[in-house]
Amino acid sequence: MSPRSKKVAIAELMEDQVAEYLGNHPNFFSHYPGLLLDMELSHPSGDAVSLIERQVKSFRAEVAYYKQQLDKLFAVARENEKLNQRLHHLTLTLLEAATFDEVANALEDEFHEDFQAEAMELHLFSAAEADRDINPDLDGFGHFLDNGVPQCGHLPQSKLEYLFGPQAQDIRSTALIPIRGAGLLGLLAFGSYNKDRFHPDMGTEYLTRLGEIVSKSLEVVSEPGL
Repeated sequence: MSPRSKKVAIAELMEDQVAEYLGNHPNFFSHYPGLLLDMELSHPSGDAVSLIERQVKSFRAEVAYYKQQLDKLFAVARENEKLNQRLHHLTLTLLEAATFDEVANALEDEFHEDFQAEAMELHLFSAAEADRDINPDLDGFGHFLDNGVPQCGHLPQSKLEYLFGPQAQDIRSTALIPIRGAGLLGLLAFGSYNKDRFHPDMGTEYLTRLGEIVSKSLEVVSEPGL
């Protein structure tokens, strides 16, 4: 082994021994704090910083990350509180509704602004239409009604035309809520001109609760054509 190779091997051995010693004595730098200021670490930018500066930067980045996550949680909590208030107000309004038209008007008044949607339609199927032997597809919404779970996203043009009529050409995203109750089957549809307003990744818990309230309200009012 050449003298140069021997020096390299010795240096590597000493580094390993130092690393092992520091690993076995994690409090070493608490006894020699000055060493932290004298030690330098390479940085991706090419600059050299002390170990303690590197730690401070790392801690700051970690704190910033957790603050961002906490801000998101607070934002979700505030939005949930707003949704609960809206749902409570709608429930009180629907309790006063005595007819189908009053229920429909209450929905349109309350959710035109809250849902930031340009269109709202309530479709109820008659007893004959709801008979799966006679109408197995229920105008293309049979699978959706069987699942009984709200759905957000985009619909083919044929379904948009069924739901929204002349407005269909402007609808880019929709939120569908199943309406089910005693002798009751239908769907509540919200349509937006914004293609990103309603999307498949949206939570549906609020929509589920809304559907339950509307379904119960419609059970106790007169329903046209049923």
